[in-house]
Amino acid sequence: MHQFHLYLYGPECGPIESTFDAAAARLQAIEGLYFEPDGSFVYSQAAGQQIYGMLYDAANQLQYVELWGDCKRPVWTKIVQAVVGPVDHELAVMCLPQRQLQDLQGFEETAF
Repeated sequence: MHQFHLYLYGPECGPIESTFDAAAARLQAIEGLYFEPDGSFVYSQAAGQQIYGMLYDAANQLQYVELWGDCKRPVWTKIVQAVVGPVDHELAVMCLPQRQLQDLQGFEETAF
């Protein structure tokens, strides 16, 4: 499992190409995920895997998502896909507390 704390951004650190409501609906469809109307959520599995998150939106688009927790790659992938929806572009990640920017694929290759 990998422990992380990061911000997830859209292309070139811009907005994620999804609305708050669309991301919320996709997240709420995941069994074991608890979603609050303010955009905060937690996903927990008995195997000790947990992801906490917060959706930040403006102008009818997700601006970024804060994610932290400890999980294996399949759980990570499930949550990220639910947040961003169908993606045909690069996403950016800022790892905290280092404030290190990298593309999502690079983060996943080194983290998992």
